[in-house]
Amino acid sequence: MASIFRSELMAYAQLFLQADSAYACIRELGELGKIEFMDLNPTVSAFQRKFVNEVRRCDEMERKLRKNQPICS
Repeated sequence: MASIFRSELMAYAQLFLQADSAYACIRELGELGKIEFMDLNPTVSAFQRKFVNEVRRCDEMERKLRKNQPICS
C-alpha cells in the first residue's frame, strides 16, 4: 500500500505518443493516479504551446454555454 510518509521506488520514463492517441493514453494514466508529469519546456509560455488553440476553443464553447444557459432553463 502506498504511503505518503515514506519514499517509494520510482522510475523516470519518457513517452512518445502519436497525436491521435495521446489524449486517451494520458487519460488512462491519469485515472490510475500513479503518475507525475514533468514540463520539459519550462521556458515556453502557455500561449506558445501546441494546445493553445484547443484551450481557446474550449473557453469559447464554455462562454457560449454560459450565455445560453438561461435560455435553456
